[in-house]
Amino acid sequence: MESHAKLLGHPLHPILIVFPLGLLTASLGFDGGYFSTSNSEFAIVAFWTMAAGIIGGLIAAVFGAIDWAAIPHGTRARAIASWHGIGNAVVLLLFAASFGLRLGAPGHIPPPVATGVSGIGIALALVTGWLGGELVDRLGVGVDEGANLNAPNSLTGRPAAGSSTTRRVDRMA
Repeated sequence: MESHAKLLGHPLHPILIVFPLGLLTASLGFDGGYFSTSNSEFAIVAFWTMAAGIIGGLIAAVFGAIDWAAIPHGTRARAIASWHGIGNAVVLLLFAASFGLRLGAPGHIPPPVATGVSGIGIALALVTGWLGGELVDRLGVGVDEGANLNAPNSLTGRPAAGSSTTRRVDRMA
């Protein structure tokens, strides 16, 4: 099934997610820079990259929700997409909490718990990123009109094409 939100023929959601993921990951790296050097400029950069990553994540979520709504109920793809979306909402909430912990701090210096929360957010983003890869690479969601929305899990070693669970969807309304 092809994406319902495209730009110049390419699905928007996978295009947009690289920015928030990169910014949120960079914010954790800048926290590391602050804690290893005590240079407060790292903390300020972490604060603003996190803010931009949260905003970018909210924008990417809109286009992900548009694509999610088009996936047929009762398919493996719909279940994976639901976990992907819920997990990424939790990632954004974790980073919003980390951001909030920095708001009142002088120079936006992160308390260690804020960096810990960011680390948990990145760990969860690795899982949700894998789920997103499963949707696109394995199931063809968003990129293939003849997507196999019930292909077996990529970890099974079974091929996605020709599976007895193949279910083709012609056009999504």
